[in-house]
Amino acid sequence: MHGAAPVYHSQPPQVDYLPGQYAQGPYTPMHNDRPRAQAFSSPIPPKPSGFAVVIPSPILSHPQSQRVPSIHNPPRQPPLQSSQRVAPSPAVQPAPVTPAHAVPQLPSIDYQLLLLSLADEYIAAARSQGSLASIEHDTKIQQCYKLLAAGLSCMEILIKQFKLQPQLEASVRLRYASILHEETQNLIEAEQTLSDGIKLCDRYRLFDLKYNMQHLLSRVLFDGSPRASLRFLDKVIEDAEAYGHSAWVYAFRFLKSSLFLRTSSHQDILSAHTQLKNISALADTLGDKAIHALSSTLEALIHLRESSSLESLEHAQRALAIARSLQFDPKVGRISQVVVLTNIVDLCCSLQHFDPSQAVHKMQAMQTSLETQKHAWQADGSLLVPVHSQTASRSPNGSGIVRGDSSGAVLLNFSWTSQNDIYALGYLLSSLAIAHRNTSDGLRSEQMLKEGLRCLATWKAAREQLQEFEKAASPYAKESELLDILAQYLHGVIEQGTGNPDAALTVFQSPYLSIGHPTSCPPAHLDLAVLSIFNSILIIRDPSHPSHGFLSSLMSSLEPHLSRIKNSKTLASAYNIILATPLDPPPTIVKTKQYLQHALQAARSVSNNQLICITLNFMSHKFFKGVVGEQAEKSARASEILARKGMDGLWQSVSSGLLADTLDMAGKGQEAESMRQVGREIAKSLPEGVIKWEEEERHADMR
Repeated sequence: MHGAAPVYHSQPPQVDYLPGQYAQGPYTPMHNDRPRAQAFSSPIPPKPSGFAVVIPSPILSHPQSQRVPSIHNPPRQPPLQSSQRVAPSPAVQPAPVTPAHAVPQLPSIDYQLLLLSLADEYIAAARSQGSLASIEHDTKIQQCYKLLAAGLSCMEILIKQFKLQPQLEASVRLRYASILHEETQNLIEAEQTLSDGIKLCDRYRLFDLKYNMQHLLSRVLFDGSPRASLRFLDKVIEDAEAYGHSAWVYAFRFLKSSLFLRTSSHQDILSAHTQLKNISALADTLGDKAIHALSSTLEALIHLRESSSLESLEHAQRALAIARSLQFDPKVGRISQVVVLTNIVDLCCSLQHFDPSQAVHKMQAMQTSLETQKHAWQADGSLLVPVHSQTASRSPNGSGIVRGDSSGAVLLNFSWTSQNDIYALGYLLSSLAIAHRNTSDGLRSEQMLKEGLRCLATWKAAREQLQEFEKAASPYAKESELLDILAQYLHGVIEQGTGNPDAALTVFQSPYLSIGHPTSCPPAHLDLAVLSIFNSILIIRDPSHPSHGFLSSLMSSLEPHLSRIKNSKTLASAYNIILATPLDPPPTIVKTKQYLQHALQAARSVSNNQLICITLNFMSHKFFKGVVGEQAEKSARASEILARKGMDGLWQSVSSGLLADTLDMAGKGQEAESMRQVGREIAKSLPEGVIKWEEEERHADMR
């Protein structure tokens, strides 16, 4: 519910001096610094090699005094001395003498443009490799470090060794500090770069770049000293108000409100409310109705987050009433995300103080707004709110926090969420709104959940969502190490689910997911570590696997945590499935039956259909393969039905094959072939790596 709110602090503007746009990607650690989310234990190299940026010595030796050659301003040749000039005859013009081995003169190189282009290419190449958690090998990690180091080195040379135009230098400084903040923990250098840039902007009255730097600097300061950041914002807001740059007053107050919410204390939540009320008051005075509507909607959302009391609910509904009254203005009603967000928060109010008929009515209003506004959604999910008041100069390339469009309107840019994600949230809330009548309504609530899962549940989408999760969780890395651990585990699941067992094993065996002592390891961390061991055991259980020798030590590492495992029905079910698999030594038939019975009972007690499906398929394969009889067919059919309901492509394919084999044994060849064809069609949609891995496992079982 809370994920629907926009992120108040927008991304810094894209600098328009490079030939291409910077690739947006997940956060990745940089050289010389401790990474935000270090996935592997290999240390960051102190100074990457192999990417030295070579500049001719005349430029480096006297950067301030030398004139940089430019392809637009080629250096002039020195004039001839008077004693060297020869006047040709007016009657006969001598033909120019060309030396036999003359070398054609090459155009001069614009080193500034070259370094800017190189920085763009290096950083784009580094980010194209994905996040650190998605890189499996140390060599690729080092390559990513080197690319980022090279890109930053190019910008550092430009800042320190070239005399740039003031606006270009300020833009380079802003970009350089932005990457330091996103990719490293080098807060001191980022802070110094921005401080020098702000002085430069003050000297040349570059207000827009100055405000963008102050916006970024406040976030940099917050990572090191939250209170210092808030005091800095107080002064910045005071200056912006004195200059009458109201759009930037809005931007800084929205940022300050979001920073207050990150501390989560009751006093700071009240301060966040105060900031939003100040925004509403200023917007009401200046006639910025869209800003007023957004701040009121966010105020309602904070009231819901603050408490579930009836008083908080009443405050939220009053704020929503103000937002809805402002949406009668056509200019406000055209902002898709504001309308959708208002309806989402309104539905959440009804769900929190549940009124069935009211919840259904508000669910329909939310669905209508999602459908009618879908064509007006920004491709990147950004939220652009028009500001009618006068402001500072906008970013000329239309990519800053305060920007202008082709019509001359001033827009305030927020980072929010994609349309696909908001549809998934809409399905979830719709399911909750009609869950009370699920059985009498044709299981419509369940259908809503399935539709929401379809918005998200592809492996490609899973990778993209994991990258977005890492990006969103990065500011909170210091407060919660669990977010990094969770991202690591999800990365391993994705690798295993797409048929990359070696990469998955590397992640599951990383230090982040190592199992600790039961009394010192937080419960959530312990659960993820146990699950990582489960997955590792399934990967290396084949005696031909190179790491099979570690199987016994992995099993032993679980023994101190058996009480925790047995107290969790889900973990207990999964653990018994592990014990029933052919390990070394393999369990007896009697033991295998006991393990599977315990697994099935535990899974049923918590209605975990996926574990029930896996257990039944295992039982069909283990005890009814090659058996003719009613019980064998019932077991196979039950497994296939559960797999189909669970919408799990892998287990649908497996269960269809098992049922086809059982039907063949029963003499039902036509039905068997039909079921086998269903399994083949489903298998076509599986990742190529999964199909290859499944074939290798089948051959290993045959051996």
